[in-house]
Amino acid sequence: MALTSILTIGDPQQFSSITRLFSENGAKVDIFSVTDIKESFKKLQTTHIDVLISDFDLGPQNGIDFITRLKKQIQSSPISIFTGDQGPAIAKEALKAGIDYYFQKNGDPDLEKAQLNTFIKQVVKWKQAEEAHQYAETNFHTIVEATEDSIYMIDRHYRYLYINTPHLKRLGIFGEEYESKMYRDLHSEEENKRFINSMSQVLTHSNFYLEEYEKEGRYYYRKFIPIKYQSSSQVLAVTVVSTDITDRVRLEDEVSRSASLTTATLESTSDGIFVVDRAGKVINYNQKFLDMWYIPETVIEEKDEEVILAYLEDQLEDRNSFIERVNWLRNNPDKDAFDVLEFRDGRIFERLTLPQRIGGTIIGRVWSFRDVTQQRSTLSALQVTQANYRSVVESTGDSIYMVDLDSCYIFMNTYHRKKLGDLADKYLEQRMRVMLPPGEDKRFDEAVKRVSSSRKMFMDEIHWFGRDYIRRFSPVRDDDDGEVRAITVVLTDISERKAAEQEIRNSEERLKILFDHAPEAYFLTDIKGTFVDSNRAVTELTGFTKDDLHGRNIFTMGLIASMHITKTAVLFARNALGKATGPEEMKIHRKDGSTVYAEVVTYPIKIQDQSLVMTIARDITLRKEAEEALKEREEQYRLLVNNANEIVLVLRSGTIIFSNPKASSVFKRNREELAGHDLASWVHADDTGVIQNLIAEAAASGAIHAGNVIRVYDNSGEVRWLEIGMVGITWKEGPALLFLGNDVTDRKIAQDALVQSNKKLNLLSSITRHDVLNQITILLAYLDLLRKKNADQNLVPFIEKQAEATQAIRSQIVFTKEYQDVGVKAPQWQNVGEKIRTAKELRKCEYVGWDESLDRFEIFADPLLEKVFSNLISNSLMHGERVDRIFFSVVQKDGGVVLVYEDNGIGIPANEKKKIFEHGYGKNTGFGLFLSREILAITGLSITETGTPGSGARFEVQLPANTFRYI
Repeated sequence: MALTSILTIGDPQQFSSITRLFSENGAKVDIFSVTDIKESFKKLQTTHIDVLISDFDLGPQNGIDFITRLKKQIQSSPISIFTGDQGPAIAKEALKAGIDYYFQKNGDPDLEKAQLNTFIKQVVKWKQAEEAHQYAETNFHTIVEATEDSIYMIDRHYRYLYINTPHLKRLGIFGEEYESKMYRDLHSEEENKRFINSMSQVLTHSNFYLEEYEKEGRYYYRKFIPIKYQSSSQVLAVTVVSTDITDRVRLEDEVSRSASLTTATLESTSDGIFVVDRAGKVINYNQKFLDMWYIPETVIEEKDEEVILAYLEDQLEDRNSFIERVNWLRNNPDKDAFDVLEFRDGRIFERLTLPQRIGGTIIGRVWSFRDVTQQRSTLSALQVTQANYRSVVESTGDSIYMVDLDSCYIFMNTYHRKKLGDLADKYLEQRMRVMLPPGEDKRFDEAVKRVSSSRKMFMDEIHWFGRDYIRRFSPVRDDDDGEVRAITVVLTDISERKAAEQEIRNSEERLKILFDHAPEAYFLTDIKGTFVDSNRAVTELTGFTKDDLHGRNIFTMGLIASMHITKTAVLFARNALGKATGPEEMKIHRKDGSTVYAEVVTYPIKIQDQSLVMTIARDITLRKEAEEALKEREEQYRLLVNNANEIVLVLRSGTIIFSNPKASSVFKRNREELAGHDLASWVHADDTGVIQNLIAEAAASGAIHAGNVIRVYDNSGEVRWLEIGMVGITWKEGPALLFLGNDVTDRKIAQDALVQSNKKLNLLSSITRHDVLNQITILLAYLDLLRKKNADQNLVPFIEKQAEATQAIRSQIVFTKEYQDVGVKAPQWQNVGEKIRTAKELRKCEYVGWDESLDRFEIFADPLLEKVFSNLISNSLMHGERVDRIFFSVVQKDGGVVLVYEDNGIGIPANEKKKIFEHGYGKNTGFGLFLSREILAITGLSITETGTPGSGARFEVQLPANTFRYI
């Protein structure tokens, strides 16, 4: 603590006991002594004096004369202590004149010492508090001036309050040239507009605001920090920190230099500080932090925020609140926080935490702790001392303060202090004028003069700090002469009352707007049905305007259809009993004679003690029309389903929940017997897997799955063949499956008979072919014998022609053996990959390959599909000459799917591309490709050759829809 300078006037020994009390109360003292008034003023003009001690009687002058002269000549007056044995009236006059303490000798040394000791203790505390404030202010100034950022403060009216040296240099001004300057005075119009817009964000939302901007080719990052009242969210002023971020390389250098500066600053501050990164690792702290929290080196060496915070919370009175606040900050890393921590040992810390940023990115968090135990104790002692006369004014929720006749503060209660914030003590210490909104000072002065001259209370209204108040001026009279010495002002906040009155007006307006612009028609009638009011939607619904309806009766004007008059009367009767009704459907006649349908609800209400009925009507004409149309469609669908020649079932989880008459006919069970039955229980055991797979696929994909044939049992046990399809649908607000079945029993029987006939014909053809081939073999043998024994050369050509004709007959008969199996067996789903693999092994060709997807690809074709692939491979090997690669694949082409066969042989000439599929064409029998085309054609498949001559053959098999699938 710095020295407390004391000046005594008179004999120093006379005041030794008083000066000794300063040392006993913790002050380091420096004592100066003078013998008379003249020497005292010389000393006061050349030396800073904190405390002045003197006897009240100073010869030609007394203490009152001295203190009056002192306040006029010396700008910074010391604390004055006068001793004397004058009466209470003189002591009272001395205190009024400005003497801080009058030590009246009354003959009781112990009481005198106790009183004097109490006052000196307060003087020492005030001195210590002032030094702490000056120290903090010096630290703040050092930090602000040490940074290279531009830092300045702007009030709500865009007037400069403070500019640090870097910003002065940036603006090109010196010293105090900025005082009383507006922002626009030092910046361009464009800069001023941008700044006002940014400031408005802070003033409106009372929160930080960040931005980046460009000026003269350089870029800056600017942060606006609101300065608020402690007890209010109103922003007094804004501190702006502007950082040049143009040169990133120089920024890195600046960060490096700033690190050492930060360390020095951390160690020089009186606050305990530690810094953590986003991951919770401690990256910096000062010794003050360790000392304040008694943290050992072993704990801080962990560098773990969790470990340190756990160590801190154990010292606190309310550790749960501390933990909750820390968790909240972790979930809100961009927020700052300030609170007060109370320790178990009685200490009190103020905690401030802010996010740490580089540019606009949050990189960690800074925690700052300040020991305010002494300040809180000092404040508490002062409150106890002044409790007697402050109890009334401190217990009220009004702002109460006292001013002298020059409108300067003399006293203010806590409530008013909170409104002034940090400026409160400054105003009282320097006896500054009352803080008022712009233009209000003159009105305040007039009120003070009016009360001082009339000695009567005066009352007016004022808008202050965003609130509305009733202000009462009351005179403070002197007890002796009755003169008005000061004015007491009481501010009563009436903002809520005014806001409530305004809210009532706003609510009425909002309700009126809602009523007028509501999408539903609102009718307001009395309990007898006479119209009182209506909204715009009523006119749209009925064609009647508000004026058309007002005063008319709903029962007599023809608005309600006659069939609904009785129903409407019943509704009004229930409303008269205080009951709401509806919804009810009503038929309404419009003004133009047309008819609409409305859904109506009614509510009994009271307005100004009058019983009324609020009717809300919604136009449902379109819905009614849609319902009628739906009923018509449902009837059409019912007729269609009931008369359909196909089985129609609706299944849910495999159980029948709907059936049509055709289903009853096929299953020989009525609708009641079908309902609730599991369809799978009537399916032939060999087809159970088919129906289960079909149900699963239809439920999963929602696509139509058709073309399956299953066997079912009817009620008599007879087997029926059904060709079925299935698709997922929604039935009665739930998922279901639509089952369509066509009874193909008769067709199946005919097909089976045809197959048997074909088998018999094939057997007959096989026997006949065998016998004919035997005879042809004999004929060829005789022709060969004739060729050998013939001696007449003229007969040789005839013999050769006979042999060729016989061979041709033999080839044709052999082809009938191949062709007789085509179409004999029913088409089936066949795996393409497996069929290619079998054909490859049959032809013993190692270089046949295919796309892997074909192992999951199936074609619905004649069982001789394998022969098609075998014939294609055989043709490539026989005619391709240089073939060493054959490949099968499936591609999308012209909106369809094509199975492609390719080789790398000599290809097929353009003029032969169509002829190769003709019967008998080719170098051998001419049956292979012809037979392949016939096999594919059975299920609608077609084959063409599209290769490039000289580059290999390419056959494309066109696959119509529903003839292929992936498994």
